Amino acid sequence: MAFKAAPMFTAAVALSTAALLAGTTLPASAAAPASPPSPSKPAAEPSGRFQRGLVRKGPDREAKARRPHALAAAGEHVLKVELLGRDGRPTTTDHNSRLYVWPLNGDMPLGLDVVDGHAEGPVPDGDYVLSSKIYDTAPDGRESVTLLYAPKVQVGADTALTLDGRAARPIKVTADRADASAGVTAAVVSQRLGDHYQAVTTMAADDLYATPAAPGGDLHLDVAAQLTKDGAQTGSPYLYNISSSVQGIPADPSVRVRTADLAEVRTRYASPGGASCAGAHFSPLWTTSAQYGFYNRIGALPTERTEYYTPGVDWYVDQATDRSCAFDEYDLLFHHERFSGPGRHTRTVGQAPFGPSQGEFTPDGDGQNVIQIPLVSSADAETSGGGLSLTQGTTSLTDASGAVVATSSVPGYLNGWEPAKPGSYTLTVDAKRSAPWTDFATREHITWNVKVTDSKATLPIGAVRYKAPGLDASNRAAAGSFQTLGLTPDGVTTSATPKVWTSTDDGTTWQSVPVVKSGTGWTAAYRNPARAGYVSLRTQVDGVVDQTVIRAYGVR
Repeated sequence: MAFKAAPMFTAAVALSTAALLAGTTLPASAAAPASPPSPSKPAAEPSGRFQRGLVRKGPDREAKARRPHALAAAGEHVLKVELLGRDGRPTTTDHNSRLYVWPLNGDMPLGLDVVDGHAEGPVPDGDYVLSSKIYDTAPDGRESVTLLYAPKVQVGADTALTLDGRAARPIKVTADRADASAGVTAAVVSQRLGDHYQAVTTMAADDLYATPAAPGGDLHLDVAAQLTKDGAQTGSPYLYNISSSVQGIPADPSVRVRTADLAEVRTRYASPGGASCAGAHFSPLWTTSAQYGFYNRIGALPTERTEYYTPGVDWYVDQATDRSCAFDEYDLLFHHERFSGPGRHTRTVGQAPFGPSQGEFTPDGDGQNVIQIPLVSSADAETSGGGLSLTQGTTSLTDASGAVVATSSVPGYLNGWEPAKPGSYTLTVDAKRSAPWTDFATREHITWNVKVTDSKATLPIGAVRYKAPGLDASNRAAAGSFQTLGLTPDGVTTSATPKVWTSTDDGTTWQSVPVVKSGTGWTAAYRNPARAGYVSLRTQVDGVVDQTVIRAYGVR
C-alpha cells in the first residue's frame, strides 16, 4: 500500500443545498440553486484506510518476477548460484527462498527458487543484477533482513558463482543522543535497468545487512529511519527523521548523524476542536521508484514536540486525526517539509481556519467527468478531494441553462456521467460535517464559474486559503481581539480583490470587512466577537469562486 494512504470514505447521503444551509442567510449573490435530481449514473467513491505502521510506496516488481522454463533454449545458458548466510553456511529454504535475476536491459526479472542455499535455472545470455534476501528472527524477537547483492553478472556461458553473506555489513542509523534509537530501519537499492533508474529491492526490519557493492552501473542506496526516545512509537518528546542517499553499497553502509547537523523544528500540533488524537507517516521523497513512510503516534491534541529532519531532503507527511487514533473514521492532512540546512524552526500543523484549496476538474477523464476538491485544507496542510469522514453533501455541475450535467453524493468528489462539452458551467459543492473530533468547518457551500474549452484538459479549480494569526493551540482567538486574516490565492489567477464577510451566528447574518492587497494575496481586518463562539467566513472572487465556511475558527 502506498505510504500516501488514501483516507477512508463512508457512503455519503445526498443532501440538498437548502437543507444544508437551513437557518443560514447569505448575501443575495450566494443564493443556492435548486437541488439536482438523483443521478442516473452513480459516482464512484474512493476508498482506502490509514495504516498505523510502516508503509511502502512503489511498484513491487519482485512479486511479478516470472519463472524460467526448465531447459535452456537457444541463446540461453544455465546460471547456478550458491547462497551463504552471515554464518557462512548455506541458507535454509524457509529463510531464503527466492533469487531475483534482473536484466540490465530493463526486461522483467526472473525469479529462481532457492532450495537449501542453491538456485539454478536457464537465463538468456546477457548482463544481470542478482538479488536475494535472507529473513531471520533472533531469540529476542528482533527481525533482520540480509541482502545478498551482485550489481553485474555476465552470462554468456553456463555460469556458477556464490553470494556470500559473510561479507554483509549492518545498516544502522544512529544519532549522538544516548537515548535515541530506531524502531525499524528501511532501505531501497536502486540501479539503472535499461532506460530507467528504478528500485531493484526494498527491505525494512529491526536490523538490516547488505553485501557491499561498488557504485558503478548507477547503483544507489537509500536508507531511512525514525529515531525516538528509547525507540518508543508514542510519547517521545522528540522525533528524528533521518534519510541518507549514497552511491553504491558502501563497505560501511551505516548512517551516523549529529543533532547539530539537522534541522530542529519545534512543532505545534493544533487541536481540531474536540477530543482528538493524531498519528502520521513521515517519508523522505527519494528519486527512486519506492519510498517508505514511518508511522508515529502524535497522541492527544493539542501537543508540541521537537522534530529533527535531515536537511536537503523533501519530506512528505500525512496526518490522520480522529477521537482515539483507531482511524476507522478520520480526517487526513498532507504537508511537505524541506530544510536547506541545519538550524531552528517553528511549525504549526492543523492551524484553522479550514476551508477549500485548489482542486481539479477533468471534463473527459476516460469517458466521464472527474472532479476532486479538497474541503478542509489549512494554511499549512491539504486534504484530498472528497476525503472527509462523517460528511454528507453533494457535488454538482450545471450548464449555462441550469441543467444538471453531473452530480454525486460525495462532497468534493465526482467520477461519472457523460463528459462535459465545451461551454460555461457552474460547479457547486455543499458539505455538512458531524465528526466528533472537530467543531470547525461544519458546513461549506462553494460555487465556481468554470469554462471548458478542451474536454480532455484538466482544469484547476481555484480557491482562497486562509491564515489567522493569534489563534491558540485549540484554534481559538481571544474574545474581542483584533483579527487579521491572510488570504492566499490557490489556483486563482485573477488580480481582482476579493470581497470578505464574517458571521458570528453560524451564517444567519453577515458583516462585510475591509480587504487590502498584501504581497501575492490580501489581508482582511476585523474585530472578533466579544464572547465565546465561532467566526464563519465567506469569500467571493468575482467571476471565479464564492466560498462559505461555517465555523471557520473558534473564539474563547
